[in-house]
Amino acid sequence: MTSLPRFSVENPILVNLAMMAMLIGGAFSGLTLVREMFPESRPNRVLVTTQYPGATPAETEKGITLKIEEKIKDIDGVESLYSTINEGSSTIIAELESGFDDVDQAVTDIKSAIDTIPSEDFPAEALETQVAKFDPKWPVLSVALYGDLGDRRLKELGERLKREVLELPGVTDVRLNGTRKDEISIEVSPGKLAQYNLSFLDVSRAVTESNLDLPGGQLRMKGANVAVRTLGETDIGAELVDIVVFSDAAGKTVRLKDVATIVDGFEDVDVFGQYDGQSSVDVVIYKSEDQDAIEIAGLVRAMVAGKLGQPLVRPLTQRFKSLFTGDDDLTTAYELGAMQPYPSDVNVAIHNDLSVFIEGRLELLTRNGFWGLVLVTLCLLLFLHWRVAIWVMMGLVLAVAGSLICMQMLGQTLNLITMLGLIIVLGLLVDDAIIVAEHIYSKIEAGVEPKLAAITAGEEVSWPVTCTVMTTVITFIPLMYMDGQIGDWIGVLPVVVSIALTVSLLEALAILPSHLAHGVKNPKKADHHNPAGGKENGLSKGWRSLTRRLRNLQQLYFQEKLIGGYEKILRLATSYRYVTLSALMAMLIVTIGLIVSGRVPYVL
Repeated sequence: MTSLPRFSVENPILVNLAMMAMLIGGAFSGLTLVREMFPESRPNRVLVTTQYPGATPAETEKGITLKIEEKIKDIDGVESLYSTINEGSSTIIAELESGFDDVDQAVTDIKSAIDTIPSEDFPAEALETQVAKFDPKWPVLSVALYGDLGDRRLKELGERLKREVLELPGVTDVRLNGTRKDEISIEVSPGKLAQYNLSFLDVSRAVTESNLDLPGGQLRMKGANVAVRTLGETDIGAELVDIVVFSDAAGKTVRLKDVATIVDGFEDVDVFGQYDGQSSVDVVIYKSEDQDAIEIAGLVRAMVAGKLGQPLVRPLTQRFKSLFTGDDDLTTAYELGAMQPYPSDVNVAIHNDLSVFIEGRLELLTRNGFWGLVLVTLCLLLFLHWRVAIWVMMGLVLAVAGSLICMQMLGQTLNLITMLGLIIVLGLLVDDAIIVAEHIYSKIEAGVEPKLAAITAGEEVSWPVTCTVMTTVITFIPLMYMDGQIGDWIGVLPVVVSIALTVSLLEALAILPSHLAHGVKNPKKADHHNPAGGKENGLSKGWRSLTRRLRNLQQLYFQEKLIGGYEKILRLATSYRYVTLSALMAMLIVTIGLIVSGRVPYVL
């Protein structure tokens, strides 16, 4: 059976094609992975709500909450109940047991249990109980429309903006806050009723019977059935004025406008919005599980910029993404906003922009990762031959690229936890490559032909390197079994770490040997090799001289002096092995004592 190092050395073209595919695929995945603050937490709670208009909290608790709690507390999977009772409403949150993943079944069981309560046990005025998964959503950002515009115009502008935002690609959940529901008020005049000898009940019956949508069955026709429906319902007050309240055989007719005043207004509730001291409405945009918060925020900001006539700002990542995907959604959103600009008296402001925090945290982690990569590269250059160091560093880049590809295939997102996982393993990803590369290079230095050295050295360290990587993977795996919301967040960490380490191992055994076999020569022979037949230009000669000096310095300080000092310490430790073991045990005991005694504090 052909080993991975042998296959790598004997198929350099295939290896290079695989490397290019990993780099391109990693770049594409990095630009298209969904970005969010934290991983989505699965819903492990069920929400039970019941409306009881006009009831006090005590009446709601006695008539509804206690009866529902008694029925659902012993359902399989329900661990605890949390009830909130307000005037006119009851809210019960059923928290499920850890590890109980079938939330849909729990919803069905709870609804079935509530249905067994006789209807006469509930107050007649109570509305139907609603049972659903408790699935909180994260708001991405809010757009405030404000100014001295009046409630009606503010709401119309807000509704218009809500419809326009829903047209943006990927936006599915938009809500309008800070405004009241529409209400048609019919203010009946008692004097007019007495004048026409009518009662309030007559007016109510006339309005109810005239403002209905009624099905009229179907007409069977040749080739088709036509549904018949009477459309009489309206939500415009001006269309109600001609409703006939009373008529007689003599032709006397009393219409609604004769006995009442119709006002198109809002519900009489204490709901209002303010921004910068002026009346406002808020259009709040939410994201679902598979939506990118930063992308959604960028689209909304582009639309608002178009409405205000401001220039379009295109982030660098969006430009690169457009090259890969061919989509230019920002320009589409900007043009959509520019087609319907706002009048000068309408003020627009974006606030509560969660994407700013996500971008900031991801940028911080990206910057830390970049400098970590730089420091790792410098360490490699100090201790390894520069050609070997470059190929080891290239293996680090390939491991990250391959990890991004696997993350996208497994449905992972780019968030604080997954990026933290990549940064954690940044130094671990080169461990296996260093072992393989250094062993290959040592054989090349000993005079073995590079291709043969790559094959034999790679095969010799394959199992030790595999065991080294697998022990690290096994160390992280227990984090996958943490419970609760913390488990949902931390559970992605071992997944990302395991993916990155596995990809790194494959790169070290299947790609790195080929590069070293065809890109590294014996340094002693290389110093005497003259590619130009004895004639070298000044630049080539200077470069060769510089690399020789650097290699001599590296040999002097990091191999002779450093290894010499390490050898002295090692001989001393082995000569007094019992003292060494006693010192290590003493350190372990002191460390445990510092933690147990609380001298090293623990803070979550």
